[in-house]
Amino acid sequence: MEGLKEEALRQAEELRGRVEELEEQSKVLAARLCNAESLMEELRRQISEFPASNASSLTPDMLELEARLGARLEDLSSDAEALRGGLKSLQEMLKPASDLQLLSSSPVESAGASALGSRLSDAERRLDELHTQTSAVRASLEENLSAVKSQVQQLELTSTAQTDSVKQLQLKLNSTEHQIHELQTVTSEIMNKLRDDEKQLEQMKAEHTAQTDSVKQLQLKLNSTEHQIHELQTVTSGRDIELSATMLRLNVTERRLDELMTQNTVRAAELESVSDRLMAAQRRADELQVRLNQLRASSEEGGELRVAFSAGLTDSGSVGPFDEETTLIFSKIITNVGEAYNQTAGVFTAPVRGLYVFSFTAADYVKGYMGLYLYKNDQPIVFSLDLNDHGGYASTSNAVCLELEEGNRVHLGLPASYRLYDDSRNFSVFSGFLLFHL
Repeated sequence: MEGLKEEALRQAEELRGRVEELEEQSKVLAARLCNAESLMEELRRQISEFPASNASSLTPDMLELEARLGARLEDLSSDAEALRGGLKSLQEMLKPASDLQLLSSSPVESAGASALGSRLSDAERRLDELHTQTSAVRASLEENLSAVKSQVQQLELTSTAQTDSVKQLQLKLNSTEHQIHELQTVTSEIMNKLRDDEKQLEQMKAEHTAQTDSVKQLQLKLNSTEHQIHELQTVTSGRDIELSATMLRLNVTERRLDELMTQNTVRAAELESVSDRLMAAQRRADELQVRLNQLRASSEEGGELRVAFSAGLTDSGSVGPFDEETTLIFSKIITNVGEAYNQTAGVFTAPVRGLYVFSFTAADYVKGYMGLYLYKNDQPIVFSLDLNDHGGYASTSNAVCLELEEGNRVHLGLPASYRLYDDSRNFSVFSGFLLFHL
Protein backbone atom coordinates (compact mmCIF):
# COMPACT_ATOMS: atom_id res chain seq x y z
CA MET A 1 0.00 0.00 0.00
CA GLU A 2 2.77 2.43 0.86
CA GLY A 3 4.49 1.73 -2.46
CA LEU A 4 1.27 2.45 -4.37
CA LYS A 5 0.77 5.74 -2.54
CA GLU A 6 4.36 6.82 -3.21
CA GLU A 7 3.97 6.00 -6.94
CA ALA A 8 0.72 7.99 -7.12
CA LEU A 9 2.32 10.97 -5.33
CA ARG A 10 5.29 10.88 -7.69
CA GLN A 11 3.02 10.91 -10.76
CA ALA A 12 0.98 13.72 -9.22
CA GLU A 13 4.16 15.77 -8.71
CA GLU A 14 5.09 15.25 -12.38
CA LEU A 15 1.61 16.36 -13.47
CA ARG A 16 1.82 19.40 -11.19
CA GLY A 17 5.16 20.37 -12.75
CA ARG A 18 3.70 20.10 -16.22
CA VAL A 19 0.68 22.18 -15.22
CA GLU A 20 3.00 24.84 -13.78
CA GLU A 21 4.94 24.83 -17.06
CA LEU A 22 1.68 25.30 -18.99
CA GLU A 23 0.74 28.10 -16.64
CA GLU A 24 4.05 29.87 -17.33
CA GLN A 25 3.53 29.49 -21.06
CA SER A 26 -0.03 30.78 -20.65
CA LYS A 27 1.36 33.82 -18.84
CA VAL A 28 3.77 34.44 -21.72
CA LEU A 29 0.90 34.05 -24.16
CA ALA A 30 -1.20 36.47 -22.13
CA ALA A 31 1.64 39.00 -22.22
CA ARG A 32 1.88 38.65 -25.97
CA LEU A 33 -1.88 39.07 -26.26
CA CYS A 34 -1.61 42.26 -24.22
CA ASN A 35 1.07 43.50 -26.61
CA ALA A 36 -1.15 42.64 -29.57
CA GLU A 37 -4.03 44.43 -27.93
CA SER A 38 -1.85 47.51 -27.46
CA LEU A 39 -0.85 47.43 -31.10
CA MET A 40 -4.47 47.05 -32.19
CA GLU A 41 -5.43 49.96 -29.96
CA GLU A 42 -2.73 52.04 -31.61
CA LEU A 43 -3.98 51.06 -35.05
CA ARG A 44 -7.53 51.89 -34.10
CA ARG A 45 -6.40 55.25 -32.73
CA GLN A 46 -4.52 56.07 -35.91
CA ILE A 47 -7.47 55.01 -38.06
CA SER A 48 -9.81 57.15 -36.00
CA GLU A 49 -7.46 60.11 -36.43
CA PHE A 50 -7.83 60.00 -40.19
CA PRO A 51 -10.36 62.68 -41.28
CA ALA A 52 -13.31 61.42 -43.20
CA SER A 53 -12.44 63.91 -45.96
CA ASN A 54 -9.04 62.20 -46.50
CA ALA A 55 -10.33 58.66 -46.50
CA SER A 56 -11.19 58.53 -50.22
CA SER A 57 -7.61 59.15 -51.37
CA LEU A 58 -6.47 55.77 -49.95
CA THR A 59 -9.61 53.78 -50.51
CA PRO A 60 -7.94 50.70 -52.11
CA ASP A 61 -5.08 50.65 -49.58
CA MET A 62 -7.38 51.20 -46.65
CA LEU A 63 -9.75 48.50 -47.85
CA GLU A 64 -6.88 46.07 -48.25
CA LEU A 65 -5.50 47.04 -44.85
CA GLU A 66 -8.92 46.71 -43.31
CA ALA A 67 -9.40 43.28 -44.89
CA ARG A 68 -6.02 42.07 -43.65
CA LEU A 69 -6.68 43.49 -40.22
CA GLY A 70 -10.08 41.78 -40.11
CA ALA A 71 -8.52 38.48 -41.16
CA ARG A 72 -5.84 38.79 -38.48
CA LEU A 73 -8.44 39.68 -35.91
CA GLU A 74 -10.42 36.57 -36.86
CA ASP A 75 -7.26 34.46 -36.56
CA LEU A 76 -6.54 36.02 -33.18
CA SER A 77 -10.10 35.31 -32.09
CA SER A 78 -9.71 31.70 -33.24
CA ASP A 79 -6.44 31.43 -31.32
CA ALA A 80 -8.08 32.94 -28.26
CA GLU A 81 -10.90 30.39 -28.55
CA ALA A 82 -8.37 27.57 -28.88
CA LEU A 83 -6.46 28.90 -25.86
CA ARG A 84 -9.68 29.16 -23.91
CA GLY A 85 -10.51 25.55 -24.88
CA GLY A 86 -7.00 24.50 -23.73
CA LEU A 87 -7.53 26.26 -20.43
CA LYS A 88 -10.88 24.51 -20.00
CA SER A 89 -9.20 21.18 -20.75
CA LEU A 90 -6.52 22.07 -18.20
CA GLN A 91 -9.21 22.80 -15.63
CA GLU A 92 -10.86 19.43 -16.41
CA MET A 93 -7.47 17.74 -15.91
CA LEU A 94 -6.93 19.52 -12.62
CA LYS A 95 -10.39 18.52 -11.39
CA PRO A 96 -9.73 14.69 -11.31
CA ALA A 97 -6.30 15.36 -9.89
CA SER A 98 -7.91 17.24 -7.00
CA ASP A 99 -10.40 14.37 -6.61
CA LEU A 100 -7.44 12.03 -6.11
CA GLN A 101 -6.06 14.48 -3.50
CA LEU A 102 -2.57 14.16 -4.95
CA LEU A 103 -1.97 17.81 -5.79
CA SER A 104 -1.82 20.20 -2.86
CA SER A 105 -1.36 23.39 -4.91
CA SER A 106 -4.54 23.11 -7.03
CA PRO A 107 -6.17 26.29 -5.57
CA VAL A 108 -3.20 28.42 -6.67
CA GLU A 109 -3.18 26.90 -10.15
CA SER A 110 -6.95 27.41 -10.48
CA ALA A 111 -6.54 31.06 -9.51
CA GLY A 112 -3.82 31.49 -12.18
CA ALA A 113 -6.03 29.79 -14.76
CA SER A 114 -8.99 32.00 -13.75
CA ALA A 115 -6.86 35.13 -14.10
CA LEU A 116 -5.68 33.99 -17.51
CA GLY A 117 -9.28 33.27 -18.53
CA SER A 118 -10.33 36.74 -17.40
CA ARG A 119 -7.57 38.33 -19.43
CA LEU A 120 -8.55 36.28 -22.46
CA SER A 121 -12.17 37.37 -21.98
CA ASP A 122 -11.02 41.00 -21.87
CA ALA A 123 -9.01 40.47 -25.05
CA GLU A 124 -12.01 38.89 -26.72
CA ARG A 125 -14.22 41.78 -25.64
CA ARG A 126 -11.71 44.29 -27.01
CA LEU A 127 -11.54 42.36 -30.27
CA ASP A 128 -15.31 42.53 -30.50
CA GLU A 129 -15.16 46.28 -29.90
CA LEU A 130 -12.50 46.58 -32.59
CA HIS A 131 -14.73 44.64 -35.00
CA THR A 132 -17.59 47.02 -34.18
CA GLN A 133 -15.43 50.08 -34.72
CA THR A 134 -14.09 48.63 -37.95
CA SER A 135 -17.63 48.05 -39.17
CA ALA A 136 -18.50 51.66 -38.28
CA VAL A 137 -15.45 52.92 -40.13
CA ARG A 138 -16.39 50.80 -43.13
CA ALA A 139 -19.90 52.26 -43.14
CA SER A 140 -18.52 55.76 -42.77
CA LEU A 141 -16.15 55.15 -45.66
CA GLU A 142 -19.01 54.04 -47.89
CA GLU A 143 -21.08 57.09 -46.96
CA ASN A 144 -18.24 59.46 -47.63
CA LEU A 145 -17.12 57.77 -50.85
CA SER A 146 -18.61 60.46 -52.99
CA ALA A 147 -17.07 63.18 -50.86
CA VAL A 148 -13.69 61.51 -50.99
CA LYS A 149 -13.71 61.52 -54.81
CA SER A 150 -13.91 65.28 -54.81
CA GLN A 151 -11.00 65.56 -52.47
CA VAL A 152 -8.66 63.26 -54.40
CA GLN A 153 -6.57 66.14 -55.60
CA GLN A 154 -6.09 67.42 -52.07
CA LEU A 155 -5.16 63.97 -50.83
CA GLU A 156 -2.57 63.65 -53.58
CA LEU A 157 -0.72 66.54 -51.97
CA THR A 158 -0.68 64.74 -48.69
CA SER A 159 -0.20 61.27 -50.20
CA THR A 160 3.49 61.24 -49.32
CA ALA A 161 2.80 61.75 -45.64
CA GLN A 162 -0.06 59.28 -45.75
CA THR A 163 2.09 56.78 -47.62
CA ASP A 164 4.68 57.01 -44.83
CA SER A 165 1.93 56.56 -42.32
CA VAL A 166 0.63 53.55 -44.24
CA LYS A 167 4.14 52.09 -44.36
CA GLN A 168 4.41 52.50 -40.63
CA LEU A 169 1.04 50.85 -40.27
CA GLN A 170 2.22 48.11 -42.60
CA LEU A 171 5.31 47.58 -40.45
CA LYS A 172 3.21 47.49 -37.33
CA LEU A 173 0.82 45.10 -39.03
CA ASN A 174 3.70 42.84 -40.05
CA SER A 175 4.96 42.94 -36.47
CA THR A 176 1.49 42.09 -35.25
CA GLU A 177 1.24 39.25 -37.76
CA HIS A 178 4.61 37.95 -36.60
CA GLN A 179 3.55 38.08 -32.99
CA ILE A 180 0.25 36.43 -33.86
CA HIS A 181 2.19 33.70 -35.67
CA GLU A 182 4.35 33.20 -32.60
CA LEU A 183 1.21 33.07 -30.47
CA GLN A 184 -0.21 30.46 -32.82
CA THR A 185 3.00 28.44 -32.53
CA VAL A 186 2.99 28.67 -28.74
CA THR A 187 -0.71 27.83 -28.71
CA SER A 188 -0.06 24.76 -30.87
CA GLU A 189 2.71 23.67 -28.53
CA ILE A 190 0.44 24.18 -25.54
CA MET A 191 -2.30 22.17 -27.21
CA ASN A 192 0.14 19.37 -28.01
CA LYS A 193 1.36 19.34 -24.44
CA LEU A 194 -2.21 19.38 -23.21
CA ARG A 195 -3.01 16.38 -25.40
CA ASP A 196 0.09 14.60 -24.10
CA ASP A 197 -0.91 15.42 -20.55
CA GLU A 198 -4.41 14.15 -21.23
CA LYS A 199 -2.95 10.86 -22.47
CA GLN A 200 -0.71 10.62 -19.41
CA LEU A 201 -3.67 11.42 -17.17
CA GLU A 202 -5.64 8.62 -18.81
CA GLN A 203 -2.71 6.31 -18.22
CA MET A 204 -2.58 7.43 -14.60
CA LYS A 205 -6.30 6.75 -14.29
CA ALA A 206 -5.80 3.27 -15.73
CA GLU A 207 -2.86 2.66 -13.39
CA HIS A 208 -4.90 3.96 -10.47
CA THR A 209 -7.71 1.57 -11.41
CA ALA A 210 -5.23 -1.31 -11.60
CA GLN A 211 -3.73 -0.28 -8.26
CA THR A 212 -7.21 -0.11 -6.75
CA ASP A 213 -7.91 -3.65 -7.99
CA SER A 214 -4.56 -4.79 -6.59
CA VAL A 215 -5.36 -3.19 -3.24
CA LYS A 216 -8.73 -4.96 -3.20
CA GLN A 217 -7.03 -8.28 -3.91
CA LEU A 218 -4.50 -7.61 -1.15
CA GLN A 219 -7.37 -6.75 1.19
CA LEU A 220 -9.06 -10.04 0.34
CA LYS A 221 -5.82 -11.91 0.96
CA LEU A 222 -5.37 -10.03 4.24
CA ASN A 223 -8.88 -10.96 5.34
CA SER A 224 -8.21 -14.60 4.44
CA THR A 225 -4.91 -14.52 6.34
CA GLU A 226 -6.56 -12.97 9.39
CA HIS A 227 -9.22 -15.68 9.28
CA GLN A 228 -6.55 -18.38 9.11
CA ILE A 229 -4.66 -16.74 11.98
CA HIS A 230 -7.86 -16.72 14.03
CA GLU A 231 -8.38 -20.41 13.31
CA LEU A 232 -4.75 -21.15 14.21
CA GLN A 233 -5.16 -19.21 17.45
CA THR A 234 -8.23 -21.30 18.25
CA VAL A 235 -6.32 -24.52 17.51
CA THR A 236 -3.33 -23.23 19.51
CA SER A 237 -5.58 -22.50 22.48
CA GLY A 238 -6.79 -26.11 22.38
CA ARG A 239 -3.20 -27.33 22.11
CA ASP A 240 -2.23 -25.13 25.07
CA ILE A 241 -4.94 -26.76 27.17
CA GLU A 242 -3.76 -30.22 26.11
CA LEU A 243 -0.16 -29.21 26.78
CA SER A 244 -1.06 -27.98 30.26
CA ALA A 245 -2.76 -31.30 31.02
CA THR A 246 0.25 -33.16 29.61
CA MET A 247 2.62 -31.05 31.72
CA LEU A 248 0.61 -31.89 34.83
CA ARG A 249 0.79 -35.59 34.00
CA LEU A 250 4.49 -35.22 33.24
CA ASN A 251 5.12 -33.54 36.59
CA VAL A 252 3.29 -36.37 38.35
CA THR A 253 5.28 -38.91 36.34
CA GLU A 254 8.57 -37.13 37.13
CA ARG A 255 7.68 -37.07 40.81
CA ARG A 256 6.91 -40.78 40.74
CA LEU A 257 10.09 -41.39 38.75
CA ASP A 258 12.12 -39.51 41.37
CA GLU A 259 10.55 -41.66 44.05
CA LEU A 260 11.35 -44.79 42.06
CA MET A 261 14.92 -43.56 41.49
CA THR A 262 15.29 -43.00 45.22
CA GLN A 263 13.94 -46.46 45.91
CA ASN A 264 16.19 -47.88 43.21
CA THR A 265 19.22 -46.16 44.76
CA VAL A 266 18.34 -47.65 48.14
CA ARG A 267 17.81 -51.05 46.52
CA ALA A 268 21.14 -50.71 44.66
CA ALA A 269 22.95 -49.86 47.90
CA GLU A 270 21.29 -52.80 49.61
CA LEU A 271 22.12 -55.03 46.65
CA GLU A 272 25.75 -53.87 46.69
CA SER A 273 25.93 -54.58 50.40
CA VAL A 274 24.44 -58.02 49.84
CA SER A 275 26.86 -58.57 46.95
CA ASP A 276 29.82 -57.62 49.15
CA ARG A 277 28.56 -59.95 51.84
CA LEU A 278 28.12 -62.71 49.27
CA MET A 279 31.63 -62.17 47.93
CA ALA A 280 33.03 -62.21 51.46
CA ALA A 281 31.06 -65.38 52.15
CA GLN A 282 32.33 -66.84 48.88
CA ARG A 283 35.92 -66.04 49.81
CA ARG A 284 35.36 -67.52 53.24
CA ALA A 285 33.83 -70.58 51.65
CA ASP A 286 36.80 -70.84 49.27
CA GLU A 287 39.19 -70.57 52.20
CA LEU A 288 37.23 -73.16 54.12
CA GLN A 289 37.22 -75.39 51.07
CA VAL A 290 41.00 -74.98 50.72
CA ARG A 291 41.52 -75.75 54.36
CA LEU A 292 39.17 -78.69 54.12
CA ASN A 293 41.10 -80.02 51.15
CA GLN A 294 44.34 -79.51 52.99
CA LEU A 295 43.02 -81.23 56.07
CA ARG A 296 41.78 -84.09 53.95
CA ALA A 297 45.17 -84.33 52.24
CA SER A 298 46.92 -84.11 55.59
CA SER A 299 44.75 -86.80 57.09
CA GLU A 300 45.23 -89.05 54.11
CA GLU A 301 49.04 -88.64 54.19
CA GLY A 302 49.50 -89.22 57.86
CA GLY A 303 48.95 -85.71 59.23
CA GLU A 304 51.54 -83.74 57.20
CA LEU A 305 50.07 -80.70 55.23
CA ARG A 306 51.70 -80.04 51.86
CA VAL A 307 51.07 -76.78 49.94
CA ALA A 308 52.65 -75.78 46.59
CA PHE A 309 51.48 -74.14 43.35
CA SER A 310 52.82 -72.83 40.04
CA ALA A 311 50.76 -71.05 37.30
CA GLY A 312 51.41 -69.39 33.94
CA LEU A 313 49.93 -65.98 33.06
CA THR A 314 48.06 -66.47 29.74
CA ASP A 315 48.24 -67.88 26.21
CA SER A 316 46.79 -64.74 24.55
CA GLY A 317 50.01 -62.70 24.29
CA SER A 318 50.29 -59.16 25.64
CA VAL A 319 48.67 -58.13 28.93
CA GLY A 320 48.32 -54.38 29.54
CA PRO A 321 49.01 -51.59 29.65
CA PHE A 322 46.08 -50.48 31.88
CA ASP A 323 45.03 -47.04 33.14
CA GLU A 324 45.33 -48.20 36.77
CA GLU A 325 47.08 -50.94 38.72
CA THR A 326 45.51 -54.34 38.03
CA THR A 327 45.66 -57.71 39.81
CA LEU A 328 47.28 -60.29 37.52
CA ILE A 329 45.37 -63.53 37.15
CA PHE A 330 47.73 -66.41 36.38
CA SER A 331 45.10 -68.68 34.90
CA LYS A 332 47.24 -71.56 33.56
CA ILE A 333 47.64 -74.02 36.46
CA ILE A 334 50.88 -75.97 36.24
CA THR A 335 50.53 -77.48 39.72
CA ASN A 336 48.31 -76.66 42.72
CA VAL A 337 48.97 -79.02 45.62
CA GLY A 338 46.65 -78.26 48.50
CA GLU A 339 44.36 -76.10 46.29
CA ALA A 340 45.51 -72.92 48.08
CA TYR A 341 45.83 -70.89 44.84
CA ASN A 342 42.59 -69.57 43.23
CA GLN A 343 43.14 -69.43 39.46
CA THR A 344 39.95 -67.40 38.98
CA ALA A 345 40.94 -64.55 41.32
CA GLY A 346 44.73 -64.91 40.95
CA VAL A 347 45.11 -65.03 44.78
CA PHE A 348 46.96 -67.48 47.07
CA THR A 349 45.35 -68.02 50.52
CA ALA A 350 47.49 -69.48 53.35
CA PRO A 351 45.75 -72.59 54.75
CA VAL A 352 47.89 -72.67 57.94
CA ARG A 353 50.32 -70.48 59.81
CA GLY A 354 53.80 -70.99 58.42
CA LEU A 355 56.75 -69.77 56.39
CA TYR A 356 56.06 -69.58 52.66
CA VAL A 357 58.33 -69.02 49.67
CA PHE A 358 57.03 -67.09 46.59
CA SER A 359 58.74 -66.44 43.25
CA PHE A 360 57.70 -64.92 39.93
CA THR A 361 59.10 -64.28 36.46
CA ALA A 362 57.78 -61.56 34.08
CA ALA A 363 58.72 -61.16 30.39
CA ASP A 364 58.09 -58.77 27.47
CA TYR A 365 59.59 -58.01 24.01
CA VAL A 366 58.72 -54.29 23.59
CA LYS A 367 61.08 -51.47 24.56
CA GLY A 368 60.16 -49.91 27.90
CA TYR A 369 59.74 -50.68 31.57
CA MET A 370 58.24 -53.88 32.90
CA GLY A 371 57.66 -54.74 36.53
CA LEU A 372 55.44 -56.35 39.20
CA TYR A 373 54.26 -55.76 42.77
CA LEU A 374 53.91 -58.68 45.21
CA TYR A 375 51.21 -58.01 47.82
CA LYS A 376 50.58 -59.59 51.22
CA ASN A 377 46.92 -58.97 51.77
CA ASP A 378 46.76 -55.32 50.51
CA GLN A 379 50.33 -54.41 51.52
CA PRO A 380 53.04 -54.24 48.79
CA ILE A 381 56.06 -56.35 49.81
CA VAL A 382 58.28 -56.56 46.71
CA PHE A 383 58.52 -54.43 43.57
CA SER A 384 60.54 -55.88 40.69
CA LEU A 385 61.46 -53.46 37.85
CA ASP A 386 63.50 -53.86 34.65
CA LEU A 387 64.12 -51.75 31.49
CA ASN A 388 63.93 -53.44 28.10
CA ASP A 389 66.17 -51.10 26.07
CA HIS A 390 66.90 -53.38 23.09
CA GLY A 391 63.39 -54.32 21.97
CA GLY A 392 63.88 -58.11 22.11
CA TYR A 393 62.62 -60.63 24.67
CA ALA A 394 63.59 -59.66 28.21
CA SER A 395 62.52 -60.89 31.64
CA THR A 396 62.78 -60.06 35.32
CA SER A 397 62.52 -62.47 38.27
CA ASN A 398 62.33 -62.21 42.04
CA ALA A 399 61.59 -64.34 45.13
CA VAL A 400 60.69 -63.75 48.79
CA CYS A 401 59.96 -65.69 52.00
CA LEU A 402 56.86 -64.57 53.91
CA GLU A 403 55.52 -65.51 57.31
CA LEU A 404 51.79 -65.89 56.85
CA GLU A 405 48.95 -66.43 59.22
CA GLU A 406 46.11 -68.70 58.35
CA GLY A 407 43.86 -66.87 55.83
CA ASN A 408 46.48 -64.32 54.66
CA ARG A 409 46.38 -63.64 50.91
CA VAL A 410 49.20 -63.12 48.40
CA HIS A 411 48.86 -61.87 44.79
CA LEU A 412 50.80 -60.04 42.04
CA GLY A 413 49.82 -56.59 40.67
CA LEU A 414 50.71 -54.91 37.33
CA PRO A 415 51.37 -51.13 37.72
CA ALA A 416 49.52 -48.66 35.49
CA SER A 417 51.02 -48.17 31.96
CA TYR A 418 53.15 -51.34 32.31
CA ARG A 419 52.73 -54.46 30.19
CA LEU A 420 53.77 -58.15 30.12
CA TYR A 421 53.84 -60.91 27.55
CA ASP A 422 53.08 -64.64 27.75
CA ASP A 423 52.02 -67.46 25.50
CA SER A 424 52.05 -71.25 25.56
CA ARG A 425 55.76 -71.18 26.36
CA ASN A 426 55.09 -69.72 29.84
CA PHE A 427 57.37 -66.68 29.83
CA SER A 428 55.56 -65.22 32.90
CA VAL A 429 55.04 -67.57 35.89
CA PHE A 430 53.88 -67.18 39.54
CA SER A 431 54.91 -69.89 42.06
CA GLY A 432 54.79 -70.52 45.84
CA PHE A 433 54.98 -73.28 48.48
CA LEU A 434 54.85 -73.90 52.25
CA LEU A 435 58.36 -74.24 53.63
CA PHE A 436 57.36 -75.36 57.16
CA HIS A 437 54.73 -74.82 59.83
CA LEU A 438 55.14 -72.30 62.64
